[in-house]
Amino acid sequence: MSGDPFLSVPGANDNASGVAATLEIARVMKKNNYLPAGTIKFIAFAGEELGLFGSYNYAGKAKDNHEKIRVMLNNDMIAYQKLADKSGWVVNIIDYNNSVSLRRKAEELGSTFTALKFKNENTYNRQSDSYPFFVNGYRPLFFFSDVVDPNYHSLNDLASNCNFEYCSEIVKLNCAILVDLN
Repeated sequence: MSGDPFLSVPGANDNASGVAATLEIARVMKKNNYLPAGTIKFIAFAGEELGLFGSYNYAGKAKDNHEKIRVMLNNDMIAYQKLADKSGWVVNIIDYNNSVSLRRKAEELGSTFTALKFKNENTYNRQSDSYPFFVNGYRPLFFFSDVVDPNYHSLNDLASNCNFEYCSEIVKLNCAILVDLN
């Protein structure tokens, strides 16, 4: 709230939830001895709120090196959901011009493997680490809770205000996409 992004602020939903999802997907794949056909990289970027510096750097270097990236899955603020009833759980899957078909496939997989419902509101598609991948020609999806978190950028962004069952449904969806693509 002070404007100084280097002050100590909790951040359980923004964005420990995305980092935790990344680590959990890797853990589940390792535990189940999953061997993908292609390489899967698990990355947590720095500098998102300061200008997407980490993801711009990575995506730009990948393009310069002609790396083949089939998809980039971005999870940001995926643990706030005030509803206890799973039938009302919605995740916003933000896509880009080159990833609409990928979003539709994600919705299909999510309908099969999760309790989630879906919306596609792209207002914030330029404000997270998926955007630099789109700019560099890669197909990204950006998963984001459809509920505005009243604890955003406050000292109340605590684990006690997160819905981990909701978050786990988004993790399941990410796993389904990665397995489907491999």
